[in-house]
This record gives sequence, structure tokens and C-alpha cells, in this order.
Amino acid sequence: MSSALTDPHLGKTLDGRYRLDYLLALGGMSRIYRSMDKRLHRAVVVKILNDNFASEPTVRERFESEAVIAANITHPNVVSIRDHNVSDNLVYLVMEYVRGRNLDQVIAERGCFTPRQMLSILEQICSGLSAAHSEGIIHRDMKPANVLLSDIGEIKLTDFGLARAASAHTQSATLLATLSHVSPELVSGAPADSRSDIYAIGIMIYQMLTGRLPYSETNPAAMMKHHLDSPMPLPSQTITELADDLDELVRWCTEKDPEKRPQDASLLLEEVRQIHATLTDEQLDLGADSLGNVEDLIPERFAHMPTTLQQRLDAMQRDRELDREKQWQELNTVAADGDYELDEDLGSESPTSVIAVSDATEVLDLRDAQQTLAMNLFEDNDSDSAIAATSVYARNESAAIEPVASDAQVPAREAKRAQKQAEKRWRKEAQIPTHQLRRPRSGTQKTVMIFVWILVVAVVAGAGWFFGRGPGTIVRIPSLTGMIQEQAIAQMDDAGVPVRVSTAYDDEVSIGRVVESHPATGKNIMKFQGVELTVSEGPELFQVPQVAGSTLGQAKKSLAKVGFENLKTVEAYSSSVADGSVITSNPSNGERLPKKSLITLTVSKGPAPVQVPSLIGLSKDEATQKLKDVGLSLTLGEEVSSEQVSKGQIAAQSPAQGAAEFGSSVEVSISSGPEYLQIPSVVGLTVQEATAQLQAAGFTVKTHEVFGGAQQTVRMQTPLGQRAVRGSEISIYAF
Repeated sequence: MSSALTDPHLGKTLDGRYRLDYLLALGGMSRIYRSMDKRLHRAVVVKILNDNFASEPTVRERFESEAVIAANITHPNVVSIRDHNVSDNLVYLVMEYVRGRNLDQVIAERGCFTPRQMLSILEQICSGLSAAHSEGIIHRDMKPANVLLSDIGEIKLTDFGLARAASAHTQSATLLATLSHVSPELVSGAPADSRSDIYAIGIMIYQMLTGRLPYSETNPAAMMKHHLDSPMPLPSQTITELADDLDELVRWCTEKDPEKRPQDASLLLEEVRQIHATLTDEQLDLGADSLGNVEDLIPERFAHMPTTLQQRLDAMQRDRELDREKQWQELNTVAADGDYELDEDLGSESPTSVIAVSDATEVLDLRDAQQTLAMNLFEDNDSDSAIAATSVYARNESAAIEPVASDAQVPAREAKRAQKQAEKRWRKEAQIPTHQLRRPRSGTQKTVMIFVWILVVAVVAGAGWFFGRGPGTIVRIPSLTGMIQEQAIAQMDDAGVPVRVSTAYDDEVSIGRVVESHPATGKNIMKFQGVELTVSEGPELFQVPQVAGSTLGQAKKSLAKVGFENLKTVEAYSSSVADGSVITSNPSNGERLPKKSLITLTVSKGPAPVQVPSLIGLSKDEATQKLKDVGLSLTLGEEVSSEQVSKGQIAAQSPAQGAAEFGSSVEVSISSGPEYLQIPSVVGLTVQEATAQLQAAGFTVKTHEVFGGAQQTVRMQTPLGQRAVRGSEISIYAF
């Protein structure tokens, strides 16, 4: 059963102004109608609170708060609030009417979007939402159904019915949100802030790229558990060729911890514009062969409502003429019993040809006019007309007097028709003056007057056309900021306003979109004056200067002079660049970038450490060359005696192994050969005393007992009275 048969409000006019024409949506708390503002004759949307909620103070206050909240957000990407009132126990809200579709319907029809289409829509969503966040307002119910795509390419956010001031941190045991897009903190009952809207936007990004929700369950408990615990699937798992930046964008927006998400929509907007500028055309237009371009998202223009100002004025004039005709018929079709009825013959007349007596400029006595008309009719020897005229006069004299019958006994039907024809003739001729108040004009005067009247009519008609439909028509400049250049020009062309285009660099507005208009939005101009659009060329590009080889401080000054202040430094070893100087920059010198681009400077930590080689057993020259090959130098220390290393060769080094700083030195000690010591005489000493003395002198001792060595006295030793290498063996003989 259609809504036209069941809805009790259709056709009503609220406060004599808003006529409810069509039921757009039926929700659990309210009904939404496409309506006509009869005072300004423009289409609006009227949202009426359902009867069962209108009497509840809490719900009514929330409904009224929607009007207050939304009315304080002024932005081209937010649906504006026009009025709010209570009429005949109906609580209603009047909003801007947006011709088009909502994003949920477009996703259902198209399946998914290309990255370029998604980023274009997302940029306008974030722009509108950032205006709300800047006012301390959070939406709390961001979802595709609350994003409208108009037939002129505008994106608008609507339904701030769940919105709250962020400073209030409203926390309730009742969850008011859409489960498919609700943030984890709202599920857990924690306070919501702007980051809750960001989470919902992350899910919308996933929907636009893949055409489906990340969690397919419909059970509320399972859905809430997913938002709390389940990892967010990435769009590249469904669309495998998507750029990594888009995965990172979804992951960033849907972090379970709000602290890890963008803090508000303005920060997200900057990131979206950065991604849009850095992705290649191939990455942005992935799937464009089947999904089309950004322009293909614009819904077809609807024909059921007047669109241009002139169409609305024409419809307004038709309504006025119909009202006047209806009023005249009600006043002039009185039946014999005194009730009002519609006269068929009168109803067939054109409403512009009927002039009521009360509307005439000069009013004559009706009886004189009727008598004059009747006499003229009799003089023309028209018996039927005379009878009809007499009948008119009689009926106007007294409603109780019967119409006069003719001698020819005209049938009743013929008499009634004649009576009506006489009435019509009288209504037309009663406006003709019966007396001339001035002398008749001569032929010349008449010719001059005719010429003057023709000239006046021409001037008035020309002026009427010029100021009514021509170049002099007053036009109000609509909001064009952020629109694609072609769409803005087409909209102005439809309104008959010439457009001049100039370009300018802009860090915020994408290439090819309108930065501003002159005159500005809301100004009234005549069509012929035209409007100038400033179109963005994107961010102004600046050349990265040469900073390699300069110190870090000098490099920062050079970059800041150009306008680059978003810098990052990393350190690396370099054998060719001094410690603390810049090795290279990324992007490198000569590249052209926006001022906000990140530039990474690689700063030298000097040469990398080197491994110290072993020099033992090498000559001085050999050791010097070996150290030079690895970037080290040789330093001579004191000579040392060595039994293992020949004289003149390296016997010791410091450091002996491990890493050393590039360019540092290694200290070496050259061997002087074995050390010779004087062998002391131990003859006559006991074996114990002799052994101790020889060992103290640096020798080893071998004892030989002769004849059993009963006395333990050294009687002989070899060698004796000589010099020997430290550590040499000395033989002693005891007996």
C-alpha cells in the first residue's frame, strides 16, 4: 500500500507555509517529507517527530537540540537548518532539500568506487565534519545513509540527531548509534569524542573501496564483539591491487585505541589530501574502466521539482491564478438554494479573461449598467438575449423572483442556456464606461497616443524581460567553493550567469576545484554582471635546494628560506663526508614539491669503525702498509724481548683486536730478539737453594743426583759462568 494512501500528514500545510508533498523516509522516531515552502516557493525537507515521541520531554528535547546543533554549523558540506516549530501538536524541523541520493544507495548500486572517486567524496565529508569538530560537536552516527550526493556534485552531511557537544562527554548505558559503524569506546560505554566519528569514517572508506562492510554478522552481540576485539580487515584483501597508502588510511582510522587515531576530521582531511596528491594516476583510477570517473557519481537531475528561479516563479504564478479562479467561481456561482456550486460554463473560461466587478478601476452603479445592457439588447431585436438580460436584472433585484418566460415557450434548457450567456455578456460589458468624461480625441491625437502606448508597452515589456528573465535578473550566488570547475561553470550557465575563470595556488583545495568566487557566496548580482571563479592549481611547488655537503644547521636554513619546514634527520656513516654534515636529501635537490612535503636529511656520523688486523711477526713496513689499507696508522712503542718473534719484527700491538675508529693509530712494539741473562753459580748450595736461585734468575732447573745424592749438595752445574737465553735449562748435579 502506498504512503499516499496511509500517511495522515500528506497534503497538509504546516503553519500555512510548508505543504507536505511526498514521504521520503520513515524512521523509528520521525517521518521525513519532501515539502514546498509556499512563502518562498522552494523545496524543503520537513522532519516530523512521531506522535508517540512528541509527548516525551526527553525525546522532544533531543529533537530540538538537533535543530540548535545543526543550525550552528555553517558549511557547504553540511545540510542547513531553515526552521523549527510546533504546529497542531506536531513537532517539526525544516531543512535544506538536497536533490540526489545518499551514499548508501550509491554504494548499493555501484558496488564499489575507484580510489579517486573515494578520495573525492571523502575529502568533502572530512571538510564538513571538520566544521562540526571545530565547533566542539561530534556527529555520533556517521554512516553512508547520512551522506547525501546532490545532482550538482555537492556532498552534504545530515542527521545530527545524535550529535552532542564534545566537551560534555555524554556517557550513557544506552547505546545510540548504528552498530555497523559504532566505535569500540561507544560499545564499551566510554565517553565519545571526535575520534569516534573518525572510526566510523574508516569503515565508510572500507565500504566505498570494497562495496561491503568489514564485519558481515547481523547479530548485535557479535557485531559489538567484532568492534571491540577483531582486527580490522584491510581493503587490499578484497581488492588486491590497491595502494598501500589506502590500507594504512583504513588501519589508522579504525585503531581500537582512540589515542592512535587522527584526533579530529581536520587532521584526517590533511592526510586525505596528501594521499590524493602522492598516488599515481594508475593507482587512483584502479577499476575506472568499469566504475568510471568522479563525474559518474553525480546522480541524474530529478524532474519532479522546479530547479531554476524562473521555474519556481512560474509555478508560483500558476498557483496564484488557480487560487484567484477558485475564489471567483465560489463568489459567482450561487445556486437557487443559496449554496455555492461550480458552473460548468464558467469553469471553461480562461482565468486571465475573467475580471470581477470589484477588481475594476472605475465602479458604476450595477442597476444602471444592467438597465443599459437590457435596453441595448432589446434594441437589437434579439428576443432570446432580451429575455436573458431581463432575467439577469430580475435575479439581481431579488433572488426570489423567477426568470421571465418567453412568449415562444422556449424549453427550460434553452432558457437556462440563454440566461447563462446573458450573464457572461453582462460580466464583460459591465466594465465598459457608459459616460465619456472628455472630448473625443482627433485622429492625430489617437495616432500619437497609440504610438506612445506602443512605446510604453515595449519599454515596460523590455524592462520586464530584462529584469524578469533577461540579463538584469537578480541571482543569488550559490556556494561554489570546493566544486569541480566544470560543475560550477555548468551550474552558473544553467542560471544564465557568465563565468570568468582565474587560477591560483592553494594548499588545501584540490587541483581543478573552486577556491572562491567573486562576488562571494550569498551575494546578489544581475545575471549580466557575471561571476569570477578562482580555481585551484593545487599546492605551489618549490625546488629543493642543494644541501649535500653543508652542515645540518646550514641545510635547515637553506630549506626554511624556500619554505620547507617539515624536516626529518637520520644518521649514517660516511668516509667522504665530515661528521655532522649532510650526506644527501630525500627528495633530492632540484625536485619540485609543495611546502608541506616531508624532506629527510641524511647526516654523516663520520667514517664507519674498522677491524684492527693482526700485525705480530710482520716487519715495520709491512705493518704500516696493512694498517693504511684499512684506514689506520702505526705508532712505535718500546722494544720488547721475545723468544718467539725474531728481532726487528712486531712482537706486540695495542689494540690487539676488535674495532677501532677510522683514522686512529695502532701502537706496536718491535722485538729485540731473545733476552740473554748471566747464569749464577750455585755450586756448594743445597739443591733447594740452588733451584730457587736459578729460577729467580730466569732459568729452569734440572736436577741430577749422583750416587743417590745423599748429601743434597750441588757439586757441579752446566753451563757455568756463561750467558744464556732467559728460560734456558740449567743442569745441577748433587751427591
